Amino acid sequence: MHLKVYCQNIEDPLSSGLSGDLEVYHGSADSFVNRLSGFYDLLSDNEKSRADRFKHSTDYDCYVSVHALLRIELSRILGIKARSIKIGTAETGKPFIQGVDRSFSLSRTKNLFAFVIGNGNQYMGIDIEQIKPEIDFKNISRNYFSVNEQQLILSFNNISDQKRTFFEIWTRKEALLKAIGIGISNDLVKVQVLDGENVLDLVGKQLSNHVFKIDTVRKKEAIISIASSIDFIPKFKNLSFILS
Repeated sequence: MHLKVYCQNIEDPLSSGLSGDLEVYHGSADSFVNRLSGFYDLLSDNEKSRADRFKHSTDYDCYVSVHALLRIELSRILGIKARSIKIGTAETGKPFIQGVDRSFSLSRTKNLFAFVIGNGNQYMGIDIEQIKPEIDFKNISRNYFSVNEQQLILSFNNISDQKRTFFEIWTRKEALLKAIGIGISNDLVKVQVLDGENVLDLVGKQLSNHVFKIDTVRKKEAIISIASSIDFIPKFKNLSFILS
């Protein structure tokens, strides 16, 4: 498939006062530890089964929180009881809401989560990554990033700036692949997501829309990227402040 992808960094809307037309929800599972029992009851049997398999409490807490909060927001939007919402999975692994013209994407990393909800005909994907101090980002970049992306990372003298740029690129790749529903089976080197316009040729069936936009937000503890097939301005909602 042939795609045009436009990428940019945007300011943290919480500090800039930016408002927009695509709601992006995010937060920390730590804010909801006292509500996990009620959250668990909202999940489907499949979601409960997966949650029960987590060995670490951090993974369990974040999984239960983000899936329950997604259901709560979908319930508010659709007027359907949260427990009654049916979520299926396509052959590509991309989740969808059965019988409803809505799409969504979610992501979690340690105790942090993010998700986005849009119209059913909209390709969208989101990725959040906590900036991990111990990650060998240079080695990963050599295997999965284009030469231009590697050069951009190394153009910074400060290690923290190099690492931040690495996670910006990584979340953009993940968000785009989630949006088009092909996963990381493609050669990630070919998924170049530098600032500005990128022209990509990827393995997979042709989409009804071949133009995508990716917005990336830098936060203190994490990077969030949102990819969509429509032009949008993201409106961020920190559920840790609103619902906890």
